[in-house]
Amino acid sequence: MKRNIFLVLCLLMTFLTISAQVRKPVAKKGTPTAVKKTNTLATIAMVDLGSDGSLEKPLAEGPDALYFINQLGRAVLAVDKKTGNISQYIPGGRDKMITAIGHDGKDLYMMVTNVGLVRYDGKSRETSPCLFPTSAPGKGLIAHQRAFEGIVFSPNKRWLVAYGHGAILFDLENGACKPVREFITKDVMNAFVFDDGSMIAVMSDYIVSIPHTAAATIKTYHEAEGGAKVFKLESYIKASAIKDGFLYAAWNRFVGKTPLPWQDIKWEQLYQLESSDNRFCNFAMGPKSIIAECSEYGKYYMEWPSNDFSGTPKVTDNITTPIKNPITSLPIKIQRNSDKLHFDHEGNLIMYSYTNLDIYNPEGIKGYTNLKNKKTRYKVE
Repeated sequence: MKRNIFLVLCLLMTFLTISAQVRKPVAKKGTPTAVKKTNTLATIAMVDLGSDGSLEKPLAEGPDALYFINQLGRAVLAVDKKTGNISQYIPGGRDKMITAIGHDGKDLYMMVTNVGLVRYDGKSRETSPCLFPTSAPGKGLIAHQRAFEGIVFSPNKRWLVAYGHGAILFDLENGACKPVREFITKDVMNAFVFDDGSMIAVMSDYIVSIPHTAAATIKTYHEAEGGAKVFKLESYIKASAIKDGFLYAAWNRFVGKTPLPWQDIKWEQLYQLESSDNRFCNFAMGPKSIIAECSEYGKYYMEWPSNDFSGTPKVTDNITTPIKNPITSLPIKIQRNSDKLHFDHEGNLIMYSYTNLDIYNPEGIKGYTNLKNKKTRYKVE
């Protein structure tokens, strides 16, 4: 009887795997065609947050830990890079929600509703200094205090940008925190700031470049005001990144790059998926490779053996883990929608969505000892 049940389960798994296959993507004309899809066996760590967690905003990476906003801003979780231990790093509160976090390599910064921009002192949110109160009268930021999604820094760590429903630029020179520029617009999906204080804001259907000479207030909808420049897009951008002087972006079934758009945008197409039903969902650029998540009647992954989308990508239907299903004793395969992808400083790919956190590395996970090849259930402390 047990043998018959096992055979039925095996046949069912085979049928589901075949039926879930998608048409293989191809590169643009003149580049190699993608290879056949495979199942990739890799070192992985899986964390199930269950009803106790929700990871939906950009993470912050410090030298020793990864930080995530949890439970809609009521706490910040920390994942220790060496041990993999997960802790509730900063408790939040119903009236003081933590809506955005960022790390400059030394300190963790956060936007807190009804408080403002806070630099964590390592002790508690209450004792941490508020560098700029968003709720103070006359500051001009009251309407945006609940709408921040992320915090990014310039490479030299002098400039900080908090973005979400618009963006705010701060100058942190010599330990100060001076608001320099407010960009008033609809939702900003991603933002980048450079060593001279210039910045790029990426919306779903247009990109705005703001030089360091721009006015203190930028109001940009369809035309630029205050010295910024708007680049209207024909298709919605799903993901973006900056590397080596280029802005990389994915939209629909295309990936392209353009030199940093201070004067004009000139897209160079790097890759095109074959079917009009294929879509890029997101991508992350690592030190040695690039991984993108795509969809066509189900999710699948593409991995380039380079950090600039060159070469032939490997296409993977599932990531097969060494973790066993407790019922079937078969390896668990993951094929899920990850809201965010991030390569950490050790070269591990961090894949996370509302209730799941996966750490993946085909060459073997670096660090996170207590999480390797396990499915861990996080419990609130």
